[in-house]
Amino acid sequence: MAYDTEELRNESIKVITEKNLVFIGDIFGYTAFSKRAFYDHKLHECNEIKRALSKNRVNMKVEMRQKWYESDNPTLQIGLMKLIADDEEAHRLNGTKREIKHDTTDKEINIKIHR
Repeated sequence: MAYDTEELRNESIKVITEKNLVFIGDIFGYTAFSKRAFYDHKLHECNEIKRALSKNRVNMKVEMRQKWYESDNPTLQIGLMKLIADDEEAHRLNGTKREIKHDTTDKEINIKIHR
C-alpha cells in the first residue's frame, strides 16, 4: 500500500499529541501504518515528530518534579533533591564522597573516603 509522507507525518504528530507519546516505537500502536512505512518515508528524521516527542517528554518531567515537590512522601522528596542538588549535596544525600589526590612528587595516590 502506498502512503503519502505528509499524511503519515500528520497522523504521527496527531497521535503523539493526543496520547502523550514519548517514544517513536509507541506511534505504531495507535496508527494504521507499519514501522517499515514510517522508516521508508524517513519520518524518524522529521524534526516536527522529534520536537513533539521531546515536548511530551519535557512536560512529563516537569509535571513529575512538581508532584514530587508537593508530595509529603520522603522518598519522592529525596529523589527530587538528588535531581536538583549540587555535587556536594548529592554526595551527602547518598552518603558518598570520594576524594582522590595525586601527589606527583612522591608518586603516591592518596584516597579519602567520607562517610
